[in-house]
Amino acid sequence: MRRVSCRHLWTGSSPCLSNTVVHIDDSGVIASIEDCSSDTEFFDHFFAMPSFVDAHTHYSWMVVKEASLDLSGVRSSSELLSLVRSSVISKESGILRGESYDESDWIDKELPSLAMLDSVTADVPVFLRRVCGHAAMVNSRMLQLLESDMPGVNRSTGVLKEWPVMNFDLLFPMPEQVLREASSQVEAMAYSKGVTAVCSFETVHTADSVLKFVKGLDISLAVIAGGLDATSADLPTNVKMIKLFLDGSLGAGNAALIHPYPDGSAGELHYSDQELFSLMTRCGEKGLTVCVHAIGGRALQQLDRVSNRAFRTLGHGFPVRIEHGEDLLNAWPGTWDPEYHIFSMQPNFVERWQRPGGMYDRILSEDRSIMLNPFKTVLDSGFRLGFGSDCMPLDPLYGLMGATRHRNTDESLSMTRALSAYTLDAALISGLDHLSLPLAPGRTADMVFLSGDPFQGLDGVTVEATMKNGRMVSAKNAFTDGEGFL
Repeated sequence: MRRVSCRHLWTGSSPCLSNTVVHIDDSGVIASIEDCSSDTEFFDHFFAMPSFVDAHTHYSWMVVKEASLDLSGVRSSSELLSLVRSSVISKESGILRGESYDESDWIDKELPSLAMLDSVTADVPVFLRRVCGHAAMVNSRMLQLLESDMPGVNRSTGVLKEWPVMNFDLLFPMPEQVLREASSQVEAMAYSKGVTAVCSFETVHTADSVLKFVKGLDISLAVIAGGLDATSADLPTNVKMIKLFLDGSLGAGNAALIHPYPDGSAGELHYSDQELFSLMTRCGEKGLTVCVHAIGGRALQQLDRVSNRAFRTLGHGFPVRIEHGEDLLNAWPGTWDPEYHIFSMQPNFVERWQRPGGMYDRILSEDRSIMLNPFKTVLDSGFRLGFGSDCMPLDPLYGLMGATRHRNTDESLSMTRALSAYTLDAALISGLDHLSLPLAPGRTADMVFLSGDPFQGLDGVTVEATMKNGRMVSAKNAFTDGEGFL
């Protein structure tokens, strides 16, 4: 029996408890939670709670990113070119891959031209993917390796969008040993952020490889498979959720909006209503959950009308997860049904892009930007809401800042609601039922230990340790649990 003492404990269903001891049996399950408020003993942990669950990640992308050139810290086009130049010089062979540039954070906000990229890359093929995963830059040598009729390739600018970006790792796979090593590093990173379970969006082709890689890992994983063939017989048997893309992203300038972008464009829908209806009814007939990437108001309106048409045709509803829904208010209230429509949203976007002067302001306008990501509207209307990061970044504490300090105060959540969305409710909408219950006897002991009380504010609060199945898997500064079983 293991014993963990906590100064403050939030179980997930009640006000915080003070001075408690959690007893965990040898199988990693909570045996009892004891009130020790009358004791004068030292309590090892300041604040404990259920571990975080990230309901929207891209595990294979995180693995590839770990094995690639990190562009997330770049702040200008010249800085990007300098980093790429030095990496090309040391490159022995193969494609130079870079991940997670975000020009919205740059001083100049401008991507380098194809000629500029060519000037620093010589004959080495280069692929640089934007943080949103919907756009990338390549040089002329890389363009030569792409099929001449490949969709989404602008050969005059070297900019790729959608299909070739999302399928690049299928077209040009990394060595398996490199991916295995990077997978272990990604798991350790997730644990350091207090995350013990993720829901990962994969293609049908990467779903098998991701499931294979995590067999040697401890992290809990739910997989959502995407692709037009995702309802066919070759779908992995333990994959029960299907991903459909209705539009692009705001960062890539191709989310399907009702009100146009300042340049007059409005983005495009990826499916006609009939095509989407056919895909959704096939999923409904097979008992699959449909997870639909829909960001712009026009894409959300299409999902609303087509999903309800599919319900009527089949004579029953089925789970439909709306992924992102950033521009939801422009399609609200519609005919959404709380019994079947589920929302998976990203408070990390608020903290990263929705602050004054951020990317949303620059892409749209301040008055339109402030209305994005309406978390409170969703919850107050009786819908299920789970939070995920979309890897931007994978850091729930960062996302909780966005959820509880939303720029639009009408959409800010209480800390209780925000924590629930990033723990129990994220697990529930991802099919990770063992983590959707509050901490109590009989529940798996997946817990996170924080340096401060989030109910008193998030400033300065950090993850001090993470427990998975009753075992500490991440800790800072020789952090122990009183039994010393790190």
